[in-house]
Amino acid sequence: MGNLINIGIVGFGLHSIGLIAEIDNHPLLKGRSKLIAGFDPNPDVKEMLKKRKGIKTAESYEDLLDTKDLDAIIITSPPQYHADQAVTALESDLHVFSEIPMAIREEDINRIINAEDISGKTYQLGENYCFIPEVLYAAHLVSTGKLGEPVYAESEYLHDVTYRWRDKGFGDVDTPRVDSWYQLFDPMMYAHSIGPAQVALGGLKNPMPFIEVTSFANDIGGYQGDPICKPAKAFQVALFRTETTAIAKCANAYIFAREPSRISIQVVGRIGSYECYQADKPGRLFIADGHKINKIQHRKGKTQIIDQKILTNKIPQIEGLYYGGDIRILDDWFTAIKNRKNPSLHASVAANFCLSGIQASRSARDGGKPKEIKNYIN
Repeated sequence: MGNLINIGIVGFGLHSIGLIAEIDNHPLLKGRSKLIAGFDPNPDVKEMLKKRKGIKTAESYEDLLDTKDLDAIIITSPPQYHADQAVTALESDLHVFSEIPMAIREEDINRIINAEDISGKTYQLGENYCFIPEVLYAAHLVSTGKLGEPVYAESEYLHDVTYRWRDKGFGDVDTPRVDSWYQLFDPMMYAHSIGPAQVALGGLKNPMPFIEVTSFANDIGGYQGDPICKPAKAFQVALFRTETTAIAKCANAYIFAREPSRISIQVVGRIGSYECYQADKPGRLFIADGHKINKIQHRKGKTQIIDQKILTNKIPQIEGLYYGGDIRILDDWFTAIKNRKNPSLHASVAANFCLSGIQASRSARDGGKPKEIKNYIN
């Protein structure tokens, strides 16, 4: 591999197009890689690819992997293909950036970990919400001991994706329904709240694994109780426990009557708390004054509004998609490849995210019965 990382990409949806634009144009990423090949089984997408100069339009995923001088693969295909495509790419001696979820079946998790280990290549899970400034700030507070030992985290990703099941992405209940990969798994398996909660509790370098979950899901968000996403559930909440006995509450939705989409993070330690109830909006930091309490204010201490100026002092501002999350996570991946080290969300960390979601789904389907979660870092 030369100075440039030669990249192939599989699956060309809205997010992949955004990733390519960031890689080609953002100052932090520009000039570090080159897109040389792409594959998508959709004939219309193939024709679009053929119009891009200098890019091979592969006839199959295997043809993509056989591209001369290819160094790495970005997987933005539907989730049911992520595991097989990641393993095959790693076995083909290629670095991998895989969109979430890592896998939708538990048995595929070890396959990816083993392939990463044997290949010596760099696997990064594209959980970009671990890299939004508010989550990184929460992680900074915990990692530096500012809040004391963490005892609780809360993370929500409440996003109405009803458009995924409607023809051409808009309309109402009278618009023809189309199938979507969202039907394949419950909301918590899609993540976007699990990873940020683990990062908030343990820091980006050592996200805190979950070891047990109790979860509930319902279809209340569906039209007349008949959700368009069935057999997947419309809304799901999970309570996770860690080895330190810290607790995290995560909530995810496919159908939820709220605008804007809710992306929130909260972490509470023994001596303070930080909460931001909507990403890109001011949060609040509270640091207790020891154990002093009065009748009016209860816990005495200092409260500070964490606006963008204060946030930027600790987490440098990066303009880009998903509050700069895509830029940060791709930079992390590129740097890991160059330095031949693990990226932040390597396969074992990704496995802790992934199995937490799978076990949360199993708990919800089993009426809220607790489920144990394996820790892949140990």
